[in-house]
Amino acid sequence: MKNVMLIIDESNASYDLLIWALENQKDTIESSKVFIFATQPQNSFTPPTVLSSSVGFAQIFYPFSPNSELIRLAQEKNMKIALGILEKAKKICLNHGIKAETITDVGDPKDLIRKIIQERNINLIVTSDQQSLKKCTQNTDCSLLVVKKRLRKD
Repeated sequence: MKNVMLIIDESNASYDLLIWALENQKDTIESSKVFIFATQPQNSFTPPTVLSSSVGFAQIFYPFSPNSELIRLAQEKNMKIALGILEKAKKICLNHGIKAETITDVGDPKDLIRKIIQERNINLIVTSDQQSLKKCTQNTDCSLLVVKKRLRKD
């Protein structure tokens, strides 16, 4: 059995990617263990009196003096957002008859993805053209399927 990981964020394009993979890679997905990954960014301080919190491409800035309580609140908020993203993705998978395991963690997405590839023996990563992950799959047996977004003519 292969292990397939789909990488998503809060964008609608990520859910389109998930649906595309479930419909167009059906044989591979059905015969594999499926993981869905969404990152929780690390909180950073730039400048020292501004707390930055981001999920995917969205960033929230808190103009306060950072303290442990504020950092904890930002981390909790990031966790809730990531879990919400993953819950929606899990429901999409279930609607397509696929049971998926969700993964989220705090940190640099590329480092986290490398770690997951090794720990979970991921054979295939499905991602969008917005995410550059070629370096993550170097020196592994993991293939990378990049799904390009099609422009719709209305």
